Amino acid sequence: MSHNRSAYFSPTLNLAQKKQQGASLIMAVFMIVVLSLMAAALVRIIASSSETVSYQVFGTRAYAAADIGNQWGLQQLFPLGSEIVDCAVVNAATVPDLANVPGLIGCHIETLQCTDFIESGVTYFTLTATGACDAGSVRTSRTLQVEARSLQ
Repeated sequence: MSHNRSAYFSPTLNLAQKKQQGASLIMAVFMIVVLSLMAAALVRIIASSSETVSYQVFGTRAYAAADIGNQWGLQQLFPLGSEIVDCAVVNAATVPDLANVPGLIGCHIETLQCTDFIESGVTYFTLTATGACDAGSVRTSRTLQVEARSLQ
């Protein structure tokens, strides 16, 4: 069994091999650059998604704080077993503190305003509450409005 050694030492074959020696290095550098860019884009997308989720969570909490403000205002306007009061009572009252409410830490009722008017002997009330939540650089607020009327 004899091998043709002349094929291994052929000048044209050696020249072709020398021309191809740098191609794999260029391909490897290209692949590293492309994969690095893809990884950087993925990191940016994940960070953006995380920030969006934070805003959604704190927005929901701010909505709950505003809802608590409106419910509290309605309770002041329509106390059980008593006569309906006017908006001056609600506007002068101190809103509840949410500092120790589980799930709403960092949230507060920013404003609660009550307006009323009388039409044909019926009093109509409009309560507007704004809830806000702060956590580091994330700040969200939601404003809710509730309308009610007396039964008289």
